[in-house]
Amino acid sequence: MKTILLPELSLSELNTEKKRRGALVSFYIATLVVMTVAGMMMTIRKGTTIFTFLPFVFLPIFFSIYKRYHDVKKEIKSRNDA
Repeated sequence: MKTILLPELSLSELNTEKKRRGALVSFYIATLVVMTVAGMMMTIRKGTTIFTFLPFVFLPIFFSIYKRYHDVKKEIKSRNDA
């Protein structure tokens, strides 16, 4: 995967990147909610299983994705303030 350097992107490209990463954050939130609900239901029905802890496994990935989204927002804000 190609690394995107935020300072090299134009403002319109940054806005596009913000929308793309925002959609990814929303998707991951929805996925984590579904996994949490499914894990709770499985725990109630069958006791503790691997599905109980599955949302916790994906949480660090979510934080990484959210940090990248926040970096894009911060770069846009710094350019608009300048």
